[in-house]
Amino acid sequence: MNEKPSWVASEEIRRVRVDLAAVHRIAVMEGWHEGTWNHFSAKVPGHDDHMLLTPGRTHFSRVTASNLLLAAPDGTILDGDGLPNESAWAIHYPVHQARPDVGCALHAHPAYATALASLDGWQLNERGGQHAAKFYRRLAYYEYQGTVTATKEGKQIAEALENQRALIMANHGVLVVGETVEEAALYLLVLERACRTELLALSTGYSIHKIPKSVAKGISNHVPGFGELGYLDAMKAVLNQQGDDYAT
Repeated sequence: MNEKPSWVASEEIRRVRVDLAAVHRIAVMEGWHEGTWNHFSAKVPGHDDHMLLTPGRTHFSRVTASNLLLAAPDGTILDGDGLPNESAWAIHYPVHQARPDVGCALHAHPAYATALASLDGWQLNERGGQHAAKFYRRLAYYEYQGTVTATKEGKQIAEALENQRALIMANHGVLVVGETVEEAALYLLVLERACRTELLALSTGYSIHKIPKSVAKGISNHVPGFGELGYLDAMKAVLNQQGDDYAT
């Protein structure tokens, strides 16, 4: 492992580390994780070609601000404990490079989204409710290609995502992006809630009532303030009250 750069201890980077570690713990609370699988990332403030990554072989409930991995543009780990999961660098680096607006990317296999993504030809009914409408014309889809282990495949994922908020990966899971860690976490929360609602609604045998296109468009376009709802601070307050060590 290379010597730590002098800037890794900056206050701004520390804040992003704490937020990203907290989202790992939230994923455990919400049941979005699979133990040591899945991976989250965030661009390093002031060093957009560097990433913070989930430490591989570390259970999500044990991810902390200090053991997150700091990866250089060539994939070299400059700080943190261990190595990233095999697919982490391959997926996240191409996405961050393709999307200057993305500060955080979360790849997970949440139960409801993954279940629906396994249905032949399924696409989210983006007018099926308030949660779903957040992704009205903001979702992309990607056919299953097997386990991603090379940046070439990661580039294909980035191309499929284009300028959207989330990518539904058939038979696999989801990739959600946001300008900030909080925004990405909220998109993951809302997408999984939308999928849960749709699956429950479909199970009744009734057709889903669609909200008007103009309403769905308005919900989707209402981005200002979405990442400022106090969600992450509120969730960190819960973690703090529980004595969680995510910020160490």
